[in-house]
Amino acid sequence: MEFEEAGNSCSTSGREYLAYFLHRHLDFRLPEIDSLIELAGQGKASQSRWRQPFGGHFYSPFWYLQLPSDAVAHEVAERSILLKGFLELWGEGETWEELEASIAAFPDELKQPWLQSNLSMKVVIDGWGRVINKQEQSECHTRLECIPFQNPVKLTDPDIVFRLIIANCYSNHGMPDTVPKRMYFGREVGVGNRRVISQYALPKRVYLGPTSMDTEMAFLMCNQAEVRKGSFVFDPFAGTGSILVAAAHFGAITLGADIDIRVLRDGKVDTSGKVADNWANFTTYGLQQPAGLIRADAHRPPFRDNLHEILDAVVCDPPYGVRAGGRKSQSKPDLQVRNRATHITSTAPYSMGECLRDLLDVSARLLRVGGRLVYFLPAAPEVYREEEVPRHPALRLVANSEQVLTARYSRRLITMEKVHAYDREAAAAFHAEQGDPRMAIDDIPAIVYEPRQYVDGKLVVSEKPANRPKYRSKLC
Repeated sequence: MEFEEAGNSCSTSGREYLAYFLHRHLDFRLPEIDSLIELAGQGKASQSRWRQPFGGHFYSPFWYLQLPSDAVAHEVAERSILLKGFLELWGEGETWEELEASIAAFPDELKQPWLQSNLSMKVVIDGWGRVINKQEQSECHTRLECIPFQNPVKLTDPDIVFRLIIANCYSNHGMPDTVPKRMYFGREVGVGNRRVISQYALPKRVYLGPTSMDTEMAFLMCNQAEVRKGSFVFDPFAGTGSILVAAAHFGAITLGADIDIRVLRDGKVDTSGKVADNWANFTTYGLQQPAGLIRADAHRPPFRDNLHEILDAVVCDPPYGVRAGGRKSQSKPDLQVRNRATHITSTAPYSMGECLRDLLDVSARLLRVGGRLVYFLPAAPEVYREEEVPRHPALRLVANSEQVLTARYSRRLITMEKVHAYDREAAAAFHAEQGDPRMAIDDIPAIVYEPRQYVDGKLVVSEKPANRPKYRSKLC
């Protein structure tokens, strides 16, 4: 990902767009767009040309991005969950005088094709920081008469949408003052896709569990994994299938596994007496059913050893002990199974470090070169160290995005890409060099639920509640 310093003038190339983001999941926004640019066939994300927002604040909702065409901008926007939209930016400024001068300086050959009587339009006034009332909107429309519009106005489904964004709106109103007061005007090229959030909202779903992945995050994960029509996507910790539902929406062939056969096989009985299970979720949404839902142990993957490069993406949320702890099968050679239909295999604790080593290794083996692994890594401010993020010789780290959950802990969406063929001997040598896979975050239940303090990175039991860091807001 390349950055240029913030500038004071808008682009005159016709190929630099203003990316207008929702002010949420701030660490995820640029990596999502970079993944979608690559998905659109525009090369590696590292070739994206971002320009820092005016004011230079990384978490500003306004960024500049070079893209080759309106078609690419539209394609990227219609998959994005965190993007409000792309604007071909005609002008910007702190005052109306600056804005009008900036619009006048934008090349006429780029403006005139859109100011024609055969193209209907509407102008949207958008405030960042507070709502713009009707009187202020009317005043804004009047000031925009400096633009020689020839277009007939059509409020429903116009050919062109022009948008004026007023940032900080003359008053802070509790929003971060690191985003400077500024106005942006341009032609809307693409809008983000938030419709799927309500379409697949968890309260509407027939089969849920206590750890079902949030809909918004499931779609973000699939965007990071570059899931597309025909992709073969595997979730080794499928649970109630929230991630598989998001992948199926994009046309992927899905495969799920879970160590708890009851989650996959039994489901729940709803109020009408019908059984609700994973299959029912796909049926309700009219999605293609999974290729399979397998009772399997991530520590002992259900794939033959010589099977390689069959998956396009592995997308999952490993259990890390806050609401559900990790488990692996426990060997009992002398066990006599009386009834296989009702037998539940005994399990043993499965540490996060061991689980992630297994996850990365099976992903490195089964992913095609260029395929992606996307998973959540738990983190806590007392113990998180970037060098502890698991690595593998066949995988390259693409993105590491933090989602702050509480003052005590967060989780990080780790995106990795397979860069070359799996070599079993090289992987074994790498793991041997790394040693014990145990991680500091294996103590996360203690971090979250018990009064603890850390001294020099080591967990120390305290008789008094430990002093916890204040809420770590990304807005300041």
